[in-house]
Amino acid sequence: MIFDRPSSIELLKAVNHFLDDKIKSEVPAHLAFKLRIVENVLNIVIREIELGQELSEDVTKDLKELIELDAANIDDLASLIKAEKINIEDESLKNLLVKLSKNKIAVDNPNYSTFKKLVE
Repeated sequence: MIFDRPSSIELLKAVNHFLDDKIKSEVPAHLAFKLRIVENVLNIVIREIELGQELSEDVTKDLKELIELDAANIDDLASLIKAEKINIEDESLKNLLVKLSKNKIAVDNPNYSTFKKLVE
């Protein structure tokens, strides 16, 4: 990569740290809540940068096997399900959808209690 430090992740973490440590205590409660939303968004972006490629490749591999297309994507899967060309009772489909959901939650909210139970 041509970019030196700080990396995108380091920059996002620095902004998050600044908001949490320096700004949150100085704003009224209604703005502190909105600030928490911004911090959550930054954390999602950080996790997506860190984990997104690996998690996407994991699901895409299974997706290609299920629908037998080299350029398979979620939209293709949705179309095949809608057209009833894939049986919704198919175990491979169920396993793929569970994996897809777990991978999305791993980025979106890994502290979600149900997610923690699923990955244990």
